[in-house]
Amino acid sequence: MMKTYYPYFNLFYKEGIKIKYFIEMLVKIPGKCYKEEITQSFDGEYWEVRLKLRENKAELEAIDKIEEYKIELTPEDQKQLNKIKIIVKNYDNLLRNGDPDGEGKTGSGSGEIEP
Repeated sequence: MMKTYYPYFNLFYKEGIKIKYFIEMLVKIPGKCYKEEITQSFDGEYWEVRLKLRENKAELEAIDKIEEYKIELTPEDQKQLNKIKIIVKNYDNLLRNGDPDGEGKTGSGSGEIEP
């Protein structure tokens, strides 16, 4: 059975000498999984933040856990953050890269109201 992991997240920025953008994510993760790494890049349309999960094969039965992450976003251009895609995926499962394996999109045309 395929499980999906939909993160809840907020986008913030700090002003000062240099503007810094960061995301806070709250993610429900299966007990057998652990965070391998968090990567981010611009795919031409979306700023993509990817939380890569792996399974701990030694765990027989584990309780799901909720983890919180605070990630500083590092775009070359602030305009790359107009649309953000969050992907939380168990890379030990052979899932296709797309919905419904934990992707969420924000920004224009994805349910957000433009100012």
